[in-house]
Amino acid sequence: MIPRILEPEVMDTIEEAVDYDSMDHSAVNQLFVKDLLNVIDRNGNNQDQADRTTVLDLGTGTALIPLQLLKSQPLLSPILACDLSLEMLNLARQHVQRQHLQVSILPIYCDCKRLPLSTASVDIVMSNSIVHHIPDPIDVFHEMRRVIRPGGVLFVRDLMRPESNGIVEHFVSTYTGDENAHQQQLFRQSLHAALTVDEVRELLRAANFDPNAVQATSDRHWTIASTV
Repeated sequence: MIPRILEPEVMDTIEEAVDYDSMDHSAVNQLFVKDLLNVIDRNGNNQDQADRTTVLDLGTGTALIPLQLLKSQPLLSPILACDLSLEMLNLARQHVQRQHLQVSILPIYCDCKRLPLSTASVDIVMSNSIVHHIPDPIDVFHEMRRVIRPGGVLFVRDLMRPESNGIVEHFVSTYTGDENAHQQQLFRQSLHAALTVDEVRELLRAANFDPNAVQATSDRHWTIASTV
């Protein structure tokens, strides 16, 4: 197994934000939303309930997943879209405004290791590809545990660190071969910074989540799917 090499925690330059936003995330985001909704259905959450469901998206980036989620299930709102990158949030606000969803998606500048939210205040915690950005992610997992309500849904997906540099380069070629050199390097760095399933399992255990809730779900992803 290759060692974990940290990458910057915050992608806060205009170049990084624009390059990230311009990459084709559509298939990955659609699958994320589909799998999240399957977990919600499987655990008996009523998406047609009269009361609004509060969703927390950690590391929202440019809010592409919240936008995709509302296309599939518009009643799952409000969505608190949290990120520590001002440049990402600037683009997120532009996307939200263009879709006239300012009431449903609320971009929030905050550190996911210290959330400005009350304990047991959200129904669904979701996150796509934030964990690998955090040098020591345990604080993020503790915050997830703190803010989620009993019976809430935890759905987290991230990259899985490959076993060798050769596999890293294979993934870069396969999944970002049509992107520019900077976008390819961003993906390469993320693979090196990613966690293994066993490492995530230990974080879940330390944060009082079910350690068996995480599974490898593709050649390059792990997923946590659980009701708490």
